[in-house]
Amino acid sequence: MNNNLKNEIEEMIKKLSMSHDDEESDNKVEETAEEYLKYIDSIRFIELITAIESKYDIEIDNKDLVRENTKELDTFVSMVGKYMK
Repeated sequence: MNNNLKNEIEEMIKKLSMSHDDEESDNKVEETAEEYLKYIDSIRFIELITAIESKYDIEIDNKDLVRENTKELDTFVSMVGKYMK
């Protein structure tokens, strides 16, 4: 796996999570990118996929956007990486 790609995707996930923090939960414990990806809702997931596709000029096939490919960060990064070859 490409560590640079992993770091970039991790940053994108962190930025997405920070931009959608609940204003009411000031004491919220900061989640890791892995935790956020595990529990991401469908709207934010679409935002993430769109951002990744735009940044890397790729189009991820819907058949790859299944839970098995998205519940762990390393698996998700590997799935994205296959479109960058």
